[in-house]
Amino acid sequence: MTIFIIIAVVGLLIYFGTRKKADQTFVNNRQSSNSSMTNGQTNLTRHKFQSKISNLPFPDRIDTIVWHIKSIDKGLANGDLELTNLSYAKLIESIRQQNLTENGIFEDHLQTIRKEYEEFRAYYGLDYPEQFLPPSQRQKTQTASTIKSSPKPTVTSNNSKLKTLLSELGSNGHAEYPLLRKEYAVTSGMPYTDFSGWVIEQLKTEDYNSLYAFVKEYYLGRDNDTYNEQELKKTFEIFLTKNFKELFSNIDEQAIFEIQAFFILKRGIDDFNREFWIAEDKEAELLCKILSVYSFEIVPNSFEPLIKKANNFLREMRKDVDFWKEYKNYKIEELQNEYKLKTTNGLEKKLKQINSGERLHFFDFATVYSYRKFWNGDSSYKTRSYGINELDSVKKISELGIFNVVNDINAIPEITSKGELKETAEKAGFEIKKSWTMDKIFEFLLNSELGQAFLQEFVKGKQILALKDEYRTDMTNIFKHQEKMKRTVDLITMM
Repeated sequence: MTIFIIIAVVGLLIYFGTRKKADQTFVNNRQSSNSSMTNGQTNLTRHKFQSKISNLPFPDRIDTIVWHIKSIDKGLANGDLELTNLSYAKLIESIRQQNLTENGIFEDHLQTIRKEYEEFRAYYGLDYPEQFLPPSQRQKTQTASTIKSSPKPTVTSNNSKLKTLLSELGSNGHAEYPLLRKEYAVTSGMPYTDFSGWVIEQLKTEDYNSLYAFVKEYYLGRDNDTYNEQELKKTFEIFLTKNFKELFSNIDEQAIFEIQAFFILKRGIDDFNREFWIAEDKEAELLCKILSVYSFEIVPNSFEPLIKKANNFLREMRKDVDFWKEYKNYKIEELQNEYKLKTTNGLEKKLKQINSGERLHFFDFATVYSYRKFWNGDSSYKTRSYGINELDSVKKISELGIFNVVNDINAIPEITSKGELKETAEKAGFEIKKSWTMDKIFEFLLNSELGQAFLQEFVKGKQILALKDEYRTDMTNIFKHQEKMKRTVDLITMM
């Protein structure tokens, strides 16, 4: 009996000793979480708050989403709750945009992440960062800026003009999403043609109801639901309050309309993630090309909130991604009051006659300080993502009188691919080695009379354009103008 009593007492002592140690460990961990988490707690927290994120697939905005998830990892690993909190908010807003683009198919994913984030904030007693509130709430907490907003309109969807537009497109676009290209996946959002002229027409007449009908079809397609449409409507109405004119003291009003159309067609009417537009070879460069045919004067002080926004973005991105460390901060001192374009033969006047998408198409031929001698009207993926119908565009560009139409066989290396030339030559009886480069194939054909005759036949029926010599100096001046205005245009994309 005595033995059993001793065993029971020892058992109780062990139990209470273990319980006391466990309780003390819990208290210590809770106390330390307010300043810096212990390694053990960090691992538990990381497991708790990552398990539902890493397995969720998001085909679009992948770079952005990966950055935010890595920032969450880093914040939890280092006990940096502020970074983790911001990164969660950024991730949720990015997924919300993804869900909007994909017609609500990620609604379950979005709710999962939101629930997870609520658990995270409740665990640490953190507030939702004001700058990343949903659009419907964000406007209430915005800090005052020096840019005066335009009155906020209330829009409703008026489909009459949109129906006419869709009728004109016929069956050329995607079967279910007629504003998009049929040869691309719907998720790419690739427009069928350059809609900038149509969009600007509605902006000029302030027909925002017809424009909203277009935006709804363009952004959501026909598979939209009530929630997504309401969010898009709020975002669109807020976008219409952006007063781009406040940035300028003197500018062609057409340029303002082209800026607005660019934001709409590049799906940039919401503020979130538009900061990424300033990256090399991204949207800001496209807008710079569009605006490079204009001279303008700015109000430097109006750019101060945009400079602050851009620099805050760069500071955050440099913490996690080496890529952004090469980007220098923006300063008001680097802005010029006037950006004046001077040309000899008025090339910019010619380019103003075509829509902004067609202008981008022209700049596929002429990039900064590097333009080909010949052009067949091919387009870049970036231009297609804005919207272009190559055949219609080349026709309009060729009517400007800045190109000569030629049948020069020397254009062949610039207007066709190695595969096309090789296959066509082999069908004509020429023996072409697989290892030969385009230049080698062309040289081989050029060195015989039969080859030259083949090349002459090859260029027949192809529309080959060559920029007229009198416009080459103007092109150089436009390139220089683009370089001077690029960082100013970067800031415009921060609106």
